[in-house]
Amino acid sequence: MEPRSTQRALSGQPLSSWQSTVTRHFQRAATTYANVSELQQASMNDLLAECRAQGLVLELGAGQCHLASAIAARLEVSSLVALDISEAMLRTAPPQAKVSRVVASALAIPLIDHSVDAIVSHFALHWCLAPAAVAAEMHRIIRRDGSVQLAIPLAGSLAPLHGEQGDGALLLPLNEWQQAFASRADSASPIPSSAWACEHDAVKTYTRHFHTASEWLSYLRAMGVTAKPKSQQSQSPQSGLAGKQGYQYLIKRLEQAAEPAGIPFTFKVWHAQFRAL
Repeated sequence: MEPRSTQRALSGQPLSSWQSTVTRHFQRAATTYANVSELQQASMNDLLAECRAQGLVLELGAGQCHLASAIAARLEVSSLVALDISEAMLRTAPPQAKVSRVVASALAIPLIDHSVDAIVSHFALHWCLAPAAVAAEMHRIIRRDGSVQLAIPLAGSLAPLHGEQGDGALLLPLNEWQQAFASRADSASPIPSSAWACEHDAVKTYTRHFHTASEWLSYLRAMGVTAKPKSQQSQSPQSGLAGKQGYQYLIKRLEQAAEPAGIPFTFKVWHAQFRAL
């Protein structure tokens, strides 16, 4: 795999409707994402402080390769594969000698079994909507005793918009992700029993405040996080940003959530570290 190139592993593989939606949203956000990602940066710094990846590393949902570049710069890392479903996001990343960019889905990683020493993923896996399938695919390609470092936004994020329990949101609750990586004795599970050993996990909160509701919504759009699968779309005002009535509903809901510092934009993020068994 040649460094600095962007390889397309999706050729001939039709994307699902949801994958196509996510790809379109991040194609549009590619030029604005870096300017509005300070909350992600704070979370990424926490992940880097705990990360012990070495050897051949795979990043799932690499986006603009900020995390990939930081990890690849470490002496103990021999090379890094930066995988993302959005070619536009990957192409905004500056070239780096040890980083190869691959356009592909985390549900169909174009690598052979047990071929990587470590996997990292930051603010990406929540788009997959299938935690068990993602965990199984990760276990397929990682070597025994390989390390996995994850940071995944959870239900309860963006609370002024979706409520504390994440009602109407895309984000999944903590227990669904924990169950996906739990040891299982059920032979029908896509993951063998005792597939992972959890070495550390914690839920961390990252918040920024905005003076107005319109600023809050503009920040949301610039990050490309307004995509929703069809199963969660409806015509009610509270379900989306389309239409004057829906927009007014959102403005009112956000204004009601204002705190002395402003309207909070919050991510609740599961930081977890696993070892492959």
